Amino acid sequence: MIRARKKEIAIRQGEKMAALGQMAGGIAHDFNNYLMSIIGNATMIQKTNDIDRIKDYAERIIHISQIAASLTKKILMFSKKESSINKPVNLRNILDTTYNMMECILSKEIELIYSYEANGKIISGDESQLESMIVNMILNSKDAIGYKYGKIKIGTKDTVIEEEKLLSHGEIIKPGKYITIYIEDNGSGMEEETLKRVFEPYFTTKNKSKGTGLGLSVVFGTVKWHSGYIDAKSQVNVGTKFEIHIPVYNNEVTSKKANREIKSDMVMIVDDDINVLDVEAEMIEDLGYEIVKFNDPKKALAYYKKEWKNISFSVIDILMPELSGKDLFEEMQYLNKDVIAIFITGFAQQAEYEELKKRRLPIIEKPFTYEELSEKIAHIYR
Repeated sequence: MIRARKKEIAIRQGEKMAALGQMAGGIAHDFNNYLMSIIGNATMIQKTNDIDRIKDYAERIIHISQIAASLTKKILMFSKKESSINKPVNLRNILDTTYNMMECILSKEIELIYSYEANGKIISGDESQLESMIVNMILNSKDAIGYKYGKIKIGTKDTVIEEEKLLSHGEIIKPGKYITIYIEDNGSGMEEETLKRVFEPYFTTKNKSKGTGLGLSVVFGTVKWHSGYIDAKSQVNVGTKFEIHIPVYNNEVTSKKANREIKSDMVMIVDDDINVLDVEAEMIEDLGYEIVKFNDPKKALAYYKKEWKNISFSVIDILMPELSGKDLFEEMQYLNKDVIAIFITGFAQQAEYEELKKRRLPIIEKPFTYEELSEKIAHIYR
């Protein structure tokens, strides 16, 4: 029995490694394409003095960089370490918007039926992730229907789980109150064995000519990031129904909105990556602030100890060697209990990131745009 169990674990581990290898190959291919585009457009900027052409090349670089950033977010969702910030969002608005958009996209042969029946509207989440998740699920149903006439039902309902319950892929849902998002189609359906594997990376029932990808594993990652659960029921030639259970939002924790009087225009920027530090400094200078910058958090702390009264706010990278952004911030708080900081991150250690998030401290994700940084800075003045 023990030997059989060990063999089963070894087989599963081999399957995971194969999936990761396949994923790594796909990621390398995509990133090399993105880098080729970025390097190519940057090279063309060097070779021309035409301002209009330079602007076009720069816009292409920004666009392709944002696409590359979205790929890293998908990877992080898959690893369940996505670095977006969950905040109160209106689920009904998200579903309304998605329904209106998808109704225009779907062919006339597919009827999209929408019903919002849950009492609650607000959940803790990330709006763009949730919207992408629902779009992904609807398109998945569209593919299952194919070219015949079909129906896709999307909507919500209130769900109370009284006791632990086994879900289709072997996970156990915990008791509690949930808003359930459901997506149901009358497509080709799935056999039981297929249903068990549907959330695995790169597992697909589609023909290779239609492409493969992270697919429903990204949906699964999004659901888990929102502390939720996903369940599926399916029958061959009848259809499939997915149910996504998101915990009801608890608004017991309220954030303090202090009326801050900022007397100085001096900003301290701390980032261990000198290339990122330089561009952050240029952005903030362009917004009209004076800056002092450090790529060593210990030197930044030494400066802050002498000059903290002259610093308006700080922009601090979360993940740095020797002294993390969180630790630096706490050292600064010993000197100034009203210290103001915006944290930036490309990938944060989960415990540290979660702690900053619970404290309602402002966090902005790399890569960010000039406009996003400007908006985040403006918010601290409110």
